[in-house]
Amino acid sequence: MSERNGYNVHSSDTGPATRMVQVAMRVFVGTVLTAATVIPLTQVAHAASYALSPAGGTYNVGKTFTIKVMVDSAGEEVNTGDATIAYDKSKLTAVRVSKDGSPFNLWVTEPAVDAVAGTITFAGGGTAPISGTKAIATISFKAKADGSADVSFSKASLLAGAGQNVLTGSTGATYTLTPADEAPTTPTPTTPTHKVNIPPPDAPTIKSSTHPDTSAWYSVADAKFSWDIPYGVLGLKLAFDDDPKGEPTELHEPPIGDWTKNGIKDGIWYFHLVYTNRGGWGSSTTYRVQVDTTPPEAFTPTAIGGDLTAQVRFEVTDALSGVAVYRIGMDGGTTRDVQPTELSNGGYTLSNIDPGDHSITVIAVDAAGNEREETTTVTVTGTKPVVPGDSKAVQTSGFGAIYWVSLLFMAALAVVVTMFIQERRRFVQEKDRIKRETMEAGEKLINVFGVLRDEMEERVLDLSHKPNMTDNERNILEGLKDALDISEELIDKEIEDVRKLLK
Repeated sequence: MSERNGYNVHSSDTGPATRMVQVAMRVFVGTVLTAATVIPLTQVAHAASYALSPAGGTYNVGKTFTIKVMVDSAGEEVNTGDATIAYDKSKLTAVRVSKDGSPFNLWVTEPAVDAVAGTITFAGGGTAPISGTKAIATISFKAKADGSADVSFSKASLLAGAGQNVLTGSTGATYTLTPADEAPTTPTPTTPTHKVNIPPPDAPTIKSSTHPDTSAWYSVADAKFSWDIPYGVLGLKLAFDDDPKGEPTELHEPPIGDWTKNGIKDGIWYFHLVYTNRGGWGSSTTYRVQVDTTPPEAFTPTAIGGDLTAQVRFEVTDALSGVAVYRIGMDGGTTRDVQPTELSNGGYTLSNIDPGDHSITVIAVDAAGNEREETTTVTVTGTKPVVPGDSKAVQTSGFGAIYWVSLLFMAALAVVVTMFIQERRRFVQEKDRIKRETMEAGEKLINVFGVLRDEMEERVLDLSHKPNMTDNERNILEGLKDALDISEELIDKEIEDVRKLLK
């Protein structure tokens, strides 16, 4: 349920953080209302009052009419109140009660109708005190029987900022209800017991999203202004000119909440705004806007070189917002900010510069952020001393960081190559050793097998000349010969394969 002043205290879509704020506000307002009930009446400063408006009138049965619950602060800073309003339920039906436009935006008890009891109750407060006469709620009644119907306050309180009940009294109302077939007469409101004076609205509070600081300069030529529309404001006037004492003339009814001015020329301008309500026109507010879209004027810097120093001189003019800062850099490097107060005799000295030719850049920036850049050259003399530990001095001698990194890389590479060569040498040596041992083993194997074979052949030959040899014995001798031949071929083949592998 959104309020007119922008608070959304009782929306059903609120998140956890908003619900915590609601609970805190309810506790605060409830505490203030509870405190009011225990303050002795002898300590109450009576001043403010409740009233129903209109206080009387004639209405046909079956018709609906509305009345407002009014609060007259009478100069007190009323910010909290509660009430119970009783009505003749035999003659009236309370259709609804609305808090739209109410200055109360924090509610302990929402305005509600109890049709059984014939009452309307509310309890709440506002984030800002009530000034003058304000409508707290609007009640819609429907006439259901002819006769005279009374509406009155059965219980009420109004609290000031210190928690004091400042209620001086409450004025009810009496309404005449006529049968439905009779033509209604013109309502004749009765004069309340107190006079309701509506003061003119307060002066507006103006904001600008494009030019938020009235004392600052901006390079933005389009300005947007905004403001709140307080309850009861019926219209407004505005104007935009170069007169700080100008009067608003452009009328807007109903009132608008923002206004934009495009294409503003350079200079100082003023936006004027004033509200009106039933009490008349209030006081106006003037908002200052400073626009500068032009950079500083062109200038020609000069520079004089010295012993490892350079003095750059320049004179810059900005007719509107003035020069705010200079940015000075050398050879396209990072610039340094120099305040106008740091200049000496129209110049600025750069020191600890390497000998040789250099370019110096001067950027003049005005108060609105506009820039003008100019460049000059200079020749610096002298010899820069070598300071131990100075990285620049080390680089000048030819032994900079790159040199040392390269040296470390070469040393690491040399270690790796040496380890590789040693490993390869050990591998070759081990291979040669294995090769030699294998060859020696092969030769020994061949020699041993040759001796064995000669011995076996000699034995076979002897047996082959043995008389009376059986056929079985001859087969055994032939098998031994074949076995010797096959074994010799296998041994020769394996030795040859090992030789090939070790080459």
